[in-house]
Amino acid sequence: MKMHWTCLAAAFLLPAVVWSADKPRIYVTESQSAQLAGDAAAGEIKSSLKFTGGTSPQNIEVMKAFSERCPAVMVTSDRDKADFIIRLDHEGLSPVTPFTRGNKVAVFNRNSDLIYTSSTRVLGSAVKGACSAISSAGK
Repeated sequence: MKMHWTCLAAAFLLPAVVWSADKPRIYVTESQSAQLAGDAAAGEIKSSLKFTGGTSPQNIEVMKAFSERCPAVMVTSDRDKADFIIRLDHEGLSPVTPFTRGNKVAVFNRNSDLIYTSSTRVLGSAVKGACSAISSAGK
């Protein structure tokens, strides 16, 4: 009896798809996301400007850290599909501790209620605390 590769692939992938559907989805953002709004004029041409969004390289590192250190969640790029919003801000470099940056993290549930907040010097610790809060809150 021959087994088709598609059947074999489906047998392995289907449980992974079902399992990931049960994971709470998180959306990662920063307080100071890039924003620009207003009116512009060049000569007699008038227009309206609007630029929103923007993702800093630090935000990508946060997403990567959640993917690696918190397998109980699924990172999403669609805020409307998220069960939790993670807001993580990085402090500027300090002359006292020039090689480490502070991380401030806040976790909000779907109702925009704050369920966790912390400040830490290590990104991994911020992710670990937020992951625990999400696990405790459930979906």
